[in-house]
Formats: sequence, C-alpha cells, structure tokens
Amino acid sequence: MKSKYRVEFSKSKEEVLENIKGSIFRDFPDFFGKSFTGKTTENGFKIRLMKKDFQIFKGNFILDRDHKYSLELLIGLELYQLLIPFIILSCFLFVIIKNFYGDYSLFVLYLIIIAIIIYANYSSSKKGKELFFNYLKHFDKDCEIIHIK
Repeated sequence: MKSKYRVEFSKSKEEVLENIKGSIFRDFPDFFGKSFTGKTTENGFKIRLMKKDFQIFKGNFILDRDHKYSLELLIGLELYQLLIPFIILSCFLFVIIKNFYGDYSLFVLYLIIIAIIIYANYSSSKKGKELFFNYLKHFDKDCEIIHIK
C-alpha cells in the first residue's frame, strides 16, 4: 500500500522544508492557507493533506553522488489505517454470509456496495497524490517527480 517517489528540487532542502513547515496546520485560528497536518524534522517530514486525511506522506532528503539533495518520498497508509476498513469490510461480509438465503440479487447488491467503497477509496488516494504533487510543483516549478518501482 505504499508508493515510492524521488523528487529533485531546484531549490535548497532548507527552503523546501521551511515551505512545508509554513503550510502545516498547528493552531486553531491559524488555518488560512494551510495545507497539511504533521511535522517536519531537519531532514524530512511526515504529513497528511488536510483535505485527504488518510494518506501519509513521508519524505526524507538524501544526498546523492553529485552532492545534491533529493527527496525520497513514501506515500501510503499506516497499519491502523488499513485495519479499520478491513474490519468494517469483514463485518459487512459476515452480515452478507449470515443473511444469505439463496437470494442472489441481495448478494449482488452487497458486492456492488463493496466495489463502490473500494473504488471510492482508490480514486480518493489518487486525488490525494495529485494534490500533493500539485503543491510541490506550485512551490518549485522546476521540480522533477520520478516514480520508483
């Protein structure tokens, strides 16, 4: 459930971290213009988008062979975030199996509902990545985002 990227910025590591730190929501009255919740360190960050609160974006700056910093970015879910939907779907499947009396139309309806829930979460996660990448490109128009398989 994790995607890995390398992001190369034209700006310095300090500028990138300061920009992300400035966009983190911390206090109740200070919400205007804030995009993230989480924290930054001297070498990276662990944040969530405020609009899509379930995905975690973990970034660590690494020094490459050319003595330039690039960002190693992991996008994914934490274990407890995976367990909650799994438990809900398990309970839902238990209800389906328990109430199955040979009426296939009801069974098909349950499967359609499960498929819609899974698709909605998948498309929402893609939208969250897109929002985060748009934020990075808005901050640094020359940044390069490379997907690592």
